[in-house]
Amino acid sequence: MIPPFDINECILHSKRIDIWRYPLHTSFPGATELLNDDETHRANRFYFPRHQRRFTLAHAILRLILCRYTSIPPKDLIFQHNDHGKPELIHSPLTFNLSHSGDWALLAVGNEYPLGIDLEFFSGRSYEGISESLFSSQEHQALLRVSPSLRPLIFFHIWAQKEAFIKACGLGLSYPTQTFDVPIYPPAYDIIEDKKHQKQWKMLSFMPQTACNAALCYDRDVDDIRYITINPFDILG
Repeated sequence: MIPPFDINECILHSKRIDIWRYPLHTSFPGATELLNDDETHRANRFYFPRHQRRFTLAHAILRLILCRYTSIPPKDLIFQHNDHGKPELIHSPLTFNLSHSGDWALLAVGNEYPLGIDLEFFSGRSYEGISESLFSSQEHQALLRVSPSLRPLIFFHIWAQKEAFIKACGLGLSYPTQTFDVPIYPPAYDIIEDKKHQKQWKMLSFMPQTACNAALCYDRDVDDIRYITINPFDILG
């Protein structure tokens, strides 16, 4: 059980990570104005209004949350991206990672240490074909052994961890996901070997609600994880 925290306790020592969970089904006035030009352009590239709304709200609330840690006005936060697209704050030791799926978002915020988070709602996929291409041999064979009714659970449990891992490394899908193993059955709390960087990561998987899987990948020195669910209007206060 991850302990909760108060919305006003936005103080992070280097060995703590906060996980924020918030819905994306209802926007709020002024959300668009919080985005920079690049974020606005990316939002406008979505064809369906619901996808524009989700992206806009996810990134506007991200800014409002990071503002609480940095005391920098949300509109004034400046981000840069590494060669694989992972964002980071300029002139701040804070680390963060955002994932959203359907009408929900997860934002992980840390201090100094890299991290990655992923959220995956169950959906119809070619589970066997994807796992053959992107899972390790052990993971793929385990997926094939479970009954068809359990495959969405196992598939997205594995995939959320894979995504969290490659996001923590900062390499995205340029990291060959077949070359490392993650726990196959939920829930999971384990050490993952990063052979590419000769490093070990902690992996925490959890289910924020029914029919979805989430995972947080983070540094072994971090030992304090906190969790909170908010309404978008909570963070406007």
